[in-house]
Amino acid sequence: MTPATPGPGPLALTLATPGFYLLVAVLALFVVMLFVLRSYYPNRKRGFEGYLDAAGVSLAFLVFGVALVVLLVLHDPSGNPTSWALYETILTGYWLAFAIPVVTVGSAVQARSRGAIRWMIPSIAVAALMFGGIFAYFYSTV
Repeated sequence: MTPATPGPGPLALTLATPGFYLLVAVLALFVVMLFVLRSYYPNRKRGFEGYLDAAGVSLAFLVFGVALVVLLVLHDPSGNPTSWALYETILTGYWLAFAIPVVTVGSAVQARSRGAIRWMIPSIAVAALMFGGIFAYFYSTV
């Protein structure tokens, strides 16, 4: 059975959860680290580049996760099974815990090999497959 698009339903979605607070806190920590780096070392281009190399993938996933959950909750505070499965996929943290390291490794290998080893796109594909698998699990439990 193909999941419906996210929409209204009987399942409560809220931002008032420890998972969402933790997600926002981790994202805020990365932003504070960047602010401190830029404040103490404003003209250090290599430091900023190092930060982006190390934290870029994590920031992208965290921003995606926060945005997806907020949009789901704002769109339908009571969601259908698709909305709930997307919500749980992000807030349980399982997907982020696996996807961030996989894509970070793919990104680092490609960057360090100066593009000779093209692992970025395959690692993103693996992260997308993991998202689909975890989504399917939560969808099947509704």
